[in-house]
Amino acid sequence: MGSVTYNFLADSLFFHKNSIQNNFVKESDERIEKELQDYRKHCIDNYEELIKEIVDRDSFLKVFSSSDETPINLLKQTSLYVDQFIIKDPLFNLTDIKSETNTVMAKYLGYQNNGKIDRSKLKKASSFLKDITPMIAGNYAKIFPLSYHFEAPKEIPLNLPTDYYNGVLPKEIMEFFWDNISVRSMEKLKSGDGWQVVEDKLYPCRGIVVDIKKTNLKSSMIYHLFEMEVLSLDEKTGIATFRQTLPDTVPDANHFNAWVTQSINSTSKHFFDGVFKENFISSNLNATYLCDNDFTSKLISQNYNIKETIQTETANRIINFDLPFLDNIDIDKLMTVREMDSEVFTNFRIELEKHFRELRILSDPKIIQQKTENIFHELNEVQVQKIKQKIDYINKQVFVNSVVGVGGLAGGFSTGGFSLLATALALGKGYKDYIDYKEKVKENPSYLLWKIRKK
Repeated sequence: MGSVTYNFLADSLFFHKNSIQNNFVKESDERIEKELQDYRKHCIDNYEELIKEIVDRDSFLKVFSSSDETPINLLKQTSLYVDQFIIKDPLFNLTDIKSETNTVMAKYLGYQNNGKIDRSKLKKASSFLKDITPMIAGNYAKIFPLSYHFEAPKEIPLNLPTDYYNGVLPKEIMEFFWDNISVRSMEKLKSGDGWQVVEDKLYPCRGIVVDIKKTNLKSSMIYHLFEMEVLSLDEKTGIATFRQTLPDTVPDANHFNAWVTQSINSTSKHFFDGVFKENFISSNLNATYLCDNDFTSKLISQNYNIKETIQTETANRIINFDLPFLDNIDIDKLMTVREMDSEVFTNFRIELEKHFRELRILSDPKIIQQKTENIFHELNEVQVQKIKQKIDYINKQVFVNSVVGVGGLAGGFSTGGFSLLATALALGKGYKDYIDYKEKVKENPSYLLWKIRKK
């Protein structure tokens, strides 16, 4: 296997075919929980080895994605260009056990959690990891326990905000967040089982949800406005006892507005820190950071002073362009072509860079899209058809010359002449044609596309 994590998963409960198909219905929560914690321990104990596996692949065409879900079709598509694709481990994310404090607080707010394992999420994660096994074995895909760096503290921290957190980010960055923020009020359900969002409305209440637009709901944060009462304070030890309650009464408008401002600033800082941390991890893995939303892309480009290279721009074009012919491509076959025909893989990549280099001077999105479509049409349809015609021609030539050789051999038998030299020359001609095909046709960058599409 191409990953130390798969050394565990290969013989794990999570890779049992029947268990996955049956949604782990025959497995007890206790057994699943133990297996999850064993997997967590395995990943943490071998964390340095996981890092080494990734860093040892020396290439500037490595991609690190922080997206919670990475479609297999995207992995297929980028495999035409990217050397290595690092993705978030969806199974490790299920190993985080919430603290007792968090559980009690959630229950108090009405967010019910029966403590049972979400088997649907488990099945989805296991199926995905099992499906991409050939990509792991081919050293193309790597899974990384990214969620480990973003787990909530076991104890809820107590922060005393200064100036409603207005100064936690530089002014221009904070303004950028405020221009892209959405805040909505929340109402407690009459049943007591949680809260519901009031669409497109904000008014004084005890619960709000803060979203950053165009982030695929990745940034959503829920806040509740508690009332706090200090019960005791020991000035010598600095230990205080206080009580928090969530009354049904509506807060004062000024108090509410100040709280909303503080919540927006807090969300902005939390999101910014997360993106910074992800970029830091990506940099340590010698990979290019891949984001899955427009807001993060603009945040990085406007504030991180990153210059796009022809390689990263080409990768970006491929990621954002639909290649439907890859939908039914077998993963094993795709990985085999990458491994066995590495020079063809390189030729295709260089050809794409040459084409996309010419698009860098364009600014009209429609023209860029049209020219991108033309590039892939030329490579995937026109050139692939030419390769097919050339191969068909070569195969016919090899067959004809082989027949000539066998015919000459038969004539030799009947006449008693038996010319080995003539036979060798005839067969040799067919062999030469085949060698010419191997040398010339493989120079065409679209040979890679032809080979993975070949039935």
